[in-house]
Amino acid sequence: MRIASLFLGAVVAGVCFIVVPEPLEGLRDLGETGDLSRLGPRSAHATTSVLLSLDELVLGSERVAVVRALERRSAWEVVAGSKRIVTYTRLAIDEHLDARASERELWVRTLGGRVGDLGQHVAGEAQLELGKRALVFVARGEGAWVVAGMAQGHFPLVELEGEKPRLAPSPDAGRLLQRRGPSLSAREQLVGKPLGDAVATIQDRVRALRK
Repeated sequence: MRIASLFLGAVVAGVCFIVVPEPLEGLRDLGETGDLSRLGPRSAHATTSVLLSLDELVLGSERVAVVRALERRSAWEVVAGSKRIVTYTRLAIDEHLDARASERELWVRTLGGRVGDLGQHVAGEAQLELGKRALVFVARGEGAWVVAGMAQGHFPLVELEGEKPRLAPSPDAGRLLQRRGPSLSAREQLVGKPLGDAVATIQDRVRALRK
C-alpha cells in the first residue's frame, strides 16, 4: 500500500491521515537579504496532520535510507492541481534500510522554496538541510520522489563529537494531532534514539511488512 497524495491526504494501512491547508502568513516577496521577517505576508499554508505510526510510514514509503543532502534547485510546478514553488534536493544515500533498494542517489521534491525574489514556505514539509545527514522515508509522488508523510518522514541526525548520532524531529512539522488507539507514533518511537538502534527498529518493521 502506497501514499497516493502526500499534500492533500492519503490512506495508509487502512488509516486515513490528512493534511489540511490553513491560512497562514508566509508567502512573501524576498528582499536581497532573504530576511522574511522584514517583509509583509502574501499567502501560504500550514498543515494539520494526524501523527503517523512507524508501520504507516514503512507501508507508505518505497525507500527508507540514511542520506546526506548535496544540492538543491527550486522551480514553479503544478502539484495537486495548483501552481506552486517546489524544491528538488539531491540526496546521497549512505545506507538503505531495505536490502532490495540499490540507488546511490535520489532527487527528492519538497513543497516550498525560492525562485528569484519570490519565496514560499509550507509548514509541515520536510526541511532538507544541505550538507547534513538525515534518515528519510521516501515515496513516489506525482512525477517525483517525495518524503513520505512530509516532515513526519524526515529525521535529521544530531551528530556531536564523541557521541553516537541520534534522530531529531524535522524542524517544522506543522500542527500534529494525536493518533487514536494504542500504537505509538513514529516520532515517539524514533526521536532521540541512537541511529544504530533506530535503523534496527525500522529494519525489523520493513522485513515484517514488506514480504
